[in-house]
Amino acid sequence: MSWSEFYIIVSGLITLVLLIVAFPWLRNKNHAKQDSLSNTQIVKQRLAELDREVQEGLISEHDKRQAVDELKLALVDESAFQSHKTGNAKLPLAIGAVLAIASGVIVYAQVNQMGRVTQASQAIESLPELSQQLASGNANNLTQQDIASLALAIRQRLREEPEDDTGWMYFGRLMLSIGQEVQAIEAIDKAVSLAPSNSANRITLAQALMTTGDVNNLERAQSILLGLLNDNPANDNLALMMAVVSAQLGDLENTQRFYKQVEGKLPADSDMAQRLVARIKELQGNTSEMVALQNTAAEITDTSIAQNASSEAQSDSSEAQTGFSITVNLSDDAYTKAPKEGFLIVFAQDANSDNKMPAAVVKLPIEDFPVSVTLTTENAMMPQFTLATLSDVVVTARLSKDGNVAVAKGEWQGSVSASVTANEISSLSVIIDKEL
Repeated sequence: MSWSEFYIIVSGLITLVLLIVAFPWLRNKNHAKQDSLSNTQIVKQRLAELDREVQEGLISEHDKRQAVDELKLALVDESAFQSHKTGNAKLPLAIGAVLAIASGVIVYAQVNQMGRVTQASQAIESLPELSQQLASGNANNLTQQDIASLALAIRQRLREEPEDDTGWMYFGRLMLSIGQEVQAIEAIDKAVSLAPSNSANRITLAQALMTTGDVNNLERAQSILLGLLNDNPANDNLALMMAVVSAQLGDLENTQRFYKQVEGKLPADSDMAQRLVARIKELQGNTSEMVALQNTAAEITDTSIAQNASSEAQSDSSEAQTGFSITVNLSDDAYTKAPKEGFLIVFAQDANSDNKMPAAVVKLPIEDFPVSVTLTTENAMMPQFTLATLSDVVVTARLSKDGNVAVAKGEWQGSVSASVTANEISSLSVIIDKEL
């Protein structure tokens, strides 16, 4: 709405209010005139009747003159009353009009949004300059007022031009610069959908997804970057982003592959390079542990069921063993969604260190729950690293589809912390309630 249209509408409303106030007064005035004309006509008619009555001998001339004088006096008194009544109405009407206009002005001054309208106009005028500053990567130099003005102007522009992908991208970058990741991703998503061939928009979307740290967002960012690298495999910036997001996801293969592409091009003291190298070593160490765990677990044959069935026969020697008698059960959600076929893997890890190597592990085919499992020093993977060497452990029960101890999507597990009592089999319950 332009200012001219605004002024026309306000003027029309004020005129309407004045007409509403003046209408009753104008109506009464017209009625007074009509009443005066009617009374005059009545007097003239009565005078004619008096003349006719004199001619017919019904009244004398003296009576006629007396009646005429009375009519004239009544007409004069009524005219004076109407004049006095009409003259006194102007002041109340004038005061009422002034009060109505003053009240309207005061109320409008209290509730109008002229300040915000002015702010919106100023924001739209400053949009080109602020947009250029945002596009050049200097968003950190924007003040809170600049950010508010820029957001207001961009939203106003997008309301008028909802198909403007550049506007959505600017708005997404602005939200990203102030830490509003959800709004930023929604806006950048809109820009990408409007211009799917614009690779710069897709790169910005991947960056926004990476800032959240959410696994689903990281996987989506990795997928976007893989698509961009297929089109431009020599792009080192994309390769570095791919190495970073893969490291966050624990994807050792892609982390090594894309870090190798940029390794010689990063400064030797680069903090990013040092973090990637440390992450690769961490992932390699975890992989080695998982391989060792898998190899050892593979040696545990399916005769573990029979081994559990004969636990009563071994109870005589349990006093010399250290471990746990574990009851594994499912939550209501896991009972419905968890795998019905595969393996139940129960293992214990040191709770006081970063060593992820299990001190004991048992693998059983999935069967009806609850299931009782005995986890003792006899189930150790290494002779020098058993439950007897630990004081506190985390016992985990996992439902695996393939029997591989490495975490896979769709598997379920539950964990519980416990203290180890030497030469004792402690009772423990584990509820599988978390989907991986």
